[in-house]
Amino acid sequence: MDIPNKLAKPRKQRQPLGRQIWLDTARRALIEEGTAGVEINKLAKRLKVTRGGFYWFFKNRAQLLEELLAYWAQTSNDLFEQVLQSQECDGLSELQALIRLWIDESEYDPKWDGAVRDWARTSPAVLKVVESVDQKRIAILERIFVDLGFRGMDAQIRARITYYHQVGYYALAIRESRKRRLELMPYYVRALTSSVRGIETPGTGAL
Repeated sequence: MDIPNKLAKPRKQRQPLGRQIWLDTARRALIEEGTAGVEINKLAKRLKVTRGGFYWFFKNRAQLLEELLAYWAQTSNDLFEQVLQSQECDGLSELQALIRLWIDESEYDPKWDGAVRDWARTSPAVLKVVESVDQKRIAILERIFVDLGFRGMDAQIRARITYYHQVGYYALAIRESRKRRLELMPYYVRALTSSVRGIETPGTGAL
């Protein structure tokens, strides 16, 4: 007859993983491996769990990819929209806050953005979402330039130049230290906010 071992420690119950953990792991996999890395078995291996837990939250891989894309779109838009939450409509402060968002790379992750853009090259559905997000971001930038005192096409073109420059900065994999980028920030602001005559800069004040 077996005698129970009273000294044996009870086996700890592992807490089930949540939906957000699966999404964040899928995000890291997309950044590091592209869509090929966003496979159920590979994600389970990253998390050191069985694949069974995945099906508590997602019907299949297609649903995970759909929610991953929606996750990117929502979080990306939220970051940009936060810049406009001030009631003062101070265009200079808004522009500087947005540039710092790009420079700091603490909340905004250019690798995350880049991974989704790479994905969009092979998926018309993803490309459509990326284009929608880009238009929303440009509209936010246009609002900033309106707050700076520009109107019509002057505001719109400055918004497009600012955004296309930043997307190109990451696409070209330009490497500059945070210190250097902060040093250059006043020059970018001055160039982007200078009037057509090149004499006055609406609302810039001291940089």
